[in-house]
Parts: sequence; C-alpha cells; structure tokens
Amino acid sequence: MAFIPLALGTVFQMISQHGIDAAQQAMITMDETDQLMLQAQELQHQEVMDKRSEVFNEAVQERSERMRERELLMDLDMSDRKIDDKITKEWIGLIRGQ
Repeated sequence: MAFIPLALGTVFQMISQHGIDAAQQAMITMDETDQLMLQAQELQHQEVMDKRSEVFNEAVQERSERMRERELLMDLDMSDRKIDDKITKEWIGLIRGQ
C-alpha cells in the first residue's frame, strides 16, 4: 500500500512537470510571436522613413536646382547691367566730347 501514494506522487509530479513545460513553451511561442510583430512594425516604420527620406531628398534637389537657376539668372542680369553701364558711359563720353 505504501507504493500507491509514491506512485500517485510520481504521476502527479510528471503531470505537473508536463504542464509547466507546456506553459513555458506557450510563453516562448508568445514571446517569439511578439518579437515577429515588433519586427514587422519596425519594417513598416522603416519603409515610411525611407519614403519620407526619398521625398525630402527630391525636394532638396529641386530647391538646389531652382537656386542654381536663380543664380544663373542673377549672373545674366548682372552681365546685362554691366553692358548697359558700359554703353551709358560711352554715350556720356560721346555727348561730352561733342
């Protein structure tokens, strides 16, 4: 008869250990699932950041191009003014010389 409580204790311990193992495995699975979800979220955020970065780079390039065009127009305007000044000085010289 002493054998029965010992056997029941061993069976109970085996069942308990199996339950603990199953619970630990469930927790590990939940943690892995959570990690995968976090990685998916991170990838989504990275895609958004990449798109924003692309849009920003395009805007900076467009702005730089407009600034170059503006600088070129300012240089052309300055050249025109220099030519106009030269012509005006020549006219003034012709008028004074007469």
